[in-house]
Amino acid sequence: MNHRREEELRVGIVGCGHVAEYHARFLRTLPGVKLVGIADVQTEAAQRFAQQHGVLTVGHSVANLLDSTRLDVLHVTTPPAFHYASALAALERKVHVFLEKPMAFTVGEVTHLYEQAGNAGLCLCPDFINLFHPRMQQVLRSIESGELGRAVHVDAEMCLDLGLELREGEGLHWSHRLPGGFLRDYASHLLYLALYFTGWPVDLQVSRKATGTLPQGVLDHLAVQVNGERCTASVLLSCLSRRSSYRVRVFCENGFAEVDFESQTALIKPRSGWPRKVSLALGNFATSFSLSSQATANITNFIRGKLVPYAGLQTLLPRFYDSIRAGSPPPVSRELATAVTVAEEKIFADATPSLIARGLYAPSVQAGVRRSERVLVTGASGYVGQQVVQALVKDGFWVRAMARPTSPLERLKQLGVEIFLGDIRSPEDMKDAAQGMQAIIHLAAGIQGSLQTIVDTCERGTQNVAKAAIQQGARRVIYMSSLSVYDLAKLRSGQQISSDSLLEEKPEQRGAYSLGKRLAEDVALAQLSHPLPAWTIVRPSLIVGGGRDLLAPLGPKLGNTVICMSSRRKRLALVHVSDVAEAMVQILQHENTAGKVYLLSHPEDLTVGQYIRNCVRRSAVKGAHVAYVPYIVSRSAMLMAALVRKATGFGPRLSKRQLLSMYRGYSCVSAELLADTGWQPCGSLLDRLVRENDNRSAGPPTTSQAATVQEAEYAEASVHVRR
Repeated sequence: MNHRREEELRVGIVGCGHVAEYHARFLRTLPGVKLVGIADVQTEAAQRFAQQHGVLTVGHSVANLLDSTRLDVLHVTTPPAFHYASALAALERKVHVFLEKPMAFTVGEVTHLYEQAGNAGLCLCPDFINLFHPRMQQVLRSIESGELGRAVHVDAEMCLDLGLELREGEGLHWSHRLPGGFLRDYASHLLYLALYFTGWPVDLQVSRKATGTLPQGVLDHLAVQVNGERCTASVLLSCLSRRSSYRVRVFCENGFAEVDFESQTALIKPRSGWPRKVSLALGNFATSFSLSSQATANITNFIRGKLVPYAGLQTLLPRFYDSIRAGSPPPVSRELATAVTVAEEKIFADATPSLIARGLYAPSVQAGVRRSERVLVTGASGYVGQQVVQALVKDGFWVRAMARPTSPLERLKQLGVEIFLGDIRSPEDMKDAAQGMQAIIHLAAGIQGSLQTIVDTCERGTQNVAKAAIQQGARRVIYMSSLSVYDLAKLRSGQQISSDSLLEEKPEQRGAYSLGKRLAEDVALAQLSHPLPAWTIVRPSLIVGGGRDLLAPLGPKLGNTVICMSSRRKRLALVHVSDVAEAMVQILQHENTAGKVYLLSHPEDLTVGQYIRNCVRRSAVKGAHVAYVPYIVSRSAMLMAALVRKATGFGPRLSKRQLLSMYRGYSCVSAELLADTGWQPCGSLLDRLVRENDNRSAGPPTTSQAATVQEAEYAEASVHVRR
């Protein structure tokens, strides 16, 4: 089906997620191409997308879109589970298809799509985006010119970090539920780069590991050795490295070439005609000059707005539309697309089953339950949550641990508690988790991520807890708040905080966490007057110990230097995480704590200088330096940053209230909690922190994401697990 160049091609997009934004953006730059329709099962998202891009036709499905408007081309940007069906629906209606990767999950499906396209004279093209990245195109031109000779081996590697979308999404992101899990969504990128050079994969040797960096024990490390028709390749796809990377290196007869997609640089090194010693002496200068020049160009393009994400898509799309108009083969060959699918199918042949998105993950195997109350703990997989669950188990409570489906769960499984997967932002999840529970200890809160995620987790989460507690007839709710709810900017330096101290009036100026906790506080305070369920609010000071970095209370680290936004005389209010857990258990056992607000802090009166001298310096923290930043310096830097941001639109945001809260020293006491429950912290806080840190430094390293609690304490609690 040929199209004359002067004809306008009518284009639709199905799936309006993040990548669809770039499809729409680049389509606007193509002459003779018009985006006329959008479809998504989330109607509101589709309508927002359509309004943003001036699209008139909005459908709720691919069939609805194809039936409601005439299309020449369909871009399929849905999650991969819908790629095959969406592409097939378009091809059956004589519509060209541009398809995100992976094209489909089986070779049979990909073959069927190409046969359908071939029979109808249509163009079908997968989005093998980084083959068309400007730096990769530079390398391909060099190799294809014969400058480097024939390719003999390819190394392709990608080390991944869970992005915000995966960490923050409500429920379980679709990429975790692919056949083979999270890695399946990225494997195509490495395979099409490798197989472009190797040709058909004659033999594949696959090594797989699941080490716990991804949820529910799914595959997180993949190494593939490819024996291809033309050359060999090594492919590495892993979540184990803490540094994200994405690069491909092509070894040739007369040199090598490398593309780093993270830094957007290319390095081409043909074999030098110079003597070896001269090449060794001068080679690094040439490499440095090349990389520096490219880095400078990247910075310049960034400032000019020309360094865009998905740069390969910007190159690939014009070629795809030129092939439609010319009736020529698409820019990605059928042979390469099929070879990639063959490799994917073999690599993920023993794919793990889909992850559990919500509901029961592990039944209880607790033994030694001595108390009648059944306790639900939200945020149970977190730093404080694991300690609270452990303390409840040791004290004989039956525990249901609520955690997100992407959370590390091994520690909870060791304790033998029932594990319920759900998202606290979901009223349905919270209602089901609270069923049959007499008490709820609510710890879940957003700490990192976008403002919306942090605020929703704190405020909506607490609203859902309150509603579920009433619906399911819970008797008690204990809510862990924070001292960040107080108006620290209005405190005098060194002042003692009480439960009646002034709460923050302008939390939006303090940052996302303070805003979220302050809004959640209002929800909890509104429940205190209700007899059932009876609420208790606990406001702990800065929580330390149990594996947390000793330098964390002082400020952020740059290398081995801690940037301390205070003076040595600033007072620190700290409490050990295990003391927090014990306080929760004590409150749960005392009816007279209902309807009250408690401060929770260790009674040791410390300054920053004392903490550094008696804890950090005495411990096994090696090579750490502390740089004190006077308030006047920080205030001046804040004003300068504001001027730069006003002039350029870039720069950090820091309010005066945030700054004052960092510098303000204060103390608080737990006298009311002691009087009502008899709670006492366990010994000297500083001695305990030093002892924990030295023991951890002397012991074997652990790779578990949940290694925030001492192994010995877990071993003690695990005696209550049925074998």
